[in-house]
Amino acid sequence: MGEEWIVRVEGKEYGPVETDALREWKREGRLIPANELRRVGDERWISAGELSDVFGDAEPAAPPPPPPQQDFARARTWRQIFVETFRTYRRGFVPFMLFGLLTSVPMFALQWTFPKVPLPDLTSVTSGAIPAPTVPPISVAMLVLLLLVWPVSAAGFQIVADDVVRGQRRSFGVQFSAALFYWGRMLAAAVLVYGSYFFWFFVPLAAMIAFISSGNPLLASIMILLIGGFMVYMNARLFINFLFWQQTAVLGAHPPLAALRESKELARSMPEAPRLERPLYRGAIIASVWLLLLLVLTFGVQLPFMLARFVGIENPEQAMALMQKITQSQTPDALMIAADIVTAALNLLVRPLLAAGFVVLYYDAKARSGTMNAKDLRDRELP
Repeated sequence: MGEEWIVRVEGKEYGPVETDALREWKREGRLIPANELRRVGDERWISAGELSDVFGDAEPAAPPPPPPQQDFARARTWRQIFVETFRTYRRGFVPFMLFGLLTSVPMFALQWTFPKVPLPDLTSVTSGAIPAPTVPPISVAMLVLLLLVWPVSAAGFQIVADDVVRGQRRSFGVQFSAALFYWGRMLAAAVLVYGSYFFWFFVPLAAMIAFISSGNPLLASIMILLIGGFMVYMNARLFINFLFWQQTAVLGAHPPLAALRESKELARSMPEAPRLERPLYRGAIIASVWLLLLLVLTFGVQLPFMLARFVGIENPEQAMALMQKITQSQTPDALMIAADIVTAALNLLVRPLLAAGFVVLYYDAKARSGTMNAKDLRDRELP
């Protein structure tokens, strides 16, 4: 006769039973490793899992599953970039539109309140004289408002796209609070970025105008070519260095100068990779595709209004007179208002696409260049 055992389950004792009966209970699921056992005549209780005669053939416990793969922290193919861009745009559509309205409304108001500057009359003796327009207070107010809300709108686009790419759900109020937190950082970075573009465009342009006024056509032609080429070169370098500046300023949570430095390093990373896999070329292609899409759509929505204006025009002289009348008109007609409303709506719809694409590309570039760190992989805590 074999050993006999007492089984204790939730304070109740069963038995005595032999080892063969314990094996049968185990097969039926009535005995699990956590149950307590003791031999008859012995006061010490052990867990059933310690009895090798019963649980010795049990499979070892499976190791804990690995942490879930961070889906956003990966390299992407071209197809995956475009598919994820449109998916991000679709899922974040409502907050994208709300952040876009922050700038679209004052921009539209500024467009219709800012006075038109007349072109100089080249046939007049006083050619080149352009009267200074009087800017109404509403235009000044809209311009100031636009400058104040643009950093919030730009930061909001990055935050919404980042939430969608990471699979996080946050309310618009939380996202708006985070965008307000980044207002100063985005504004400072924008001053550095657009100030650099302004400097390397207008300073060479002023130098070219000075050579044109020198009275030496040959010297002016040579210097215009040299200065113009240098201006194009410098602005191309700025485009490369500032490729990811909005993403690094918000998603990287860096101060302005550090954000621009990280943008430059990320854009110029992977120089040994095939060109179409380098962040620089991918960013340039995405920006070009977006710009081409915007131009095609703008032309498409403006064309019906343009054709409606030219109904009844029979010769080029009438067309030129109509265009001059439209240019000099200070009060818009119904067609002009409708065309501008549709164009403003189109810009509102298309602008977030570029932000969504660059957030996807930002994580693709960090994954490919090996610069993804633990902070990037953690769920982002909005301030």
